[in-house]
Amino acid sequence: MTRRVLQCRVSIPPGFRQLTEASGFAAANGPWFEKIEAGRAIRGFLPGPQHANALGIVHGGMLAAFLDSAMGTAVFHTLQRRAVTIRLSIDYLAPGRLGDWLQAEGEVVGHDEHMVQVRGRLYGPRHEVLTGLGAFALLSRQRIIKPRS
Repeated sequence: MTRRVLQCRVSIPPGFRQLTEASGFAAANGPWFEKIEAGRAIRGFLPGPQHANALGIVHGGMLAAFLDSAMGTAVFHTLQRRAVTIRLSIDYLAPGRLGDWLQAEGEVVGHDEHMVQVRGRLYGPRHEVLTGLGAFALLSRQRIIKPRS
């Protein structure tokens, strides 16, 4: 039995820009896109065959990593501080389909000088795909992030 992957042509929604400065995981699994709307960051990507699991849907690890990235971006845009994930709780609600435009966003729901709590969601054109709650440790304001070469 031969498995065929349907290729559909979905355009990038208006207002999104490609994250050309992406490095590491994001660069290897992109391209990823972002738009800033009403002070919040929304990330998006078009999953292709490289993001599929053996069932022909988007791999759950990819979805979790993408949501985690969007939640970290929410921290940066809300507090102007970089942060790293220390806990991530994910609820898978429905499959992410190859070729569907998927979007993720996070919302800072609480913080102090060291920690941030973020609620996130990832959704496609028909339904919510997953939701998450995360705790992030704020990095020092003096810390400089150097991309790997």
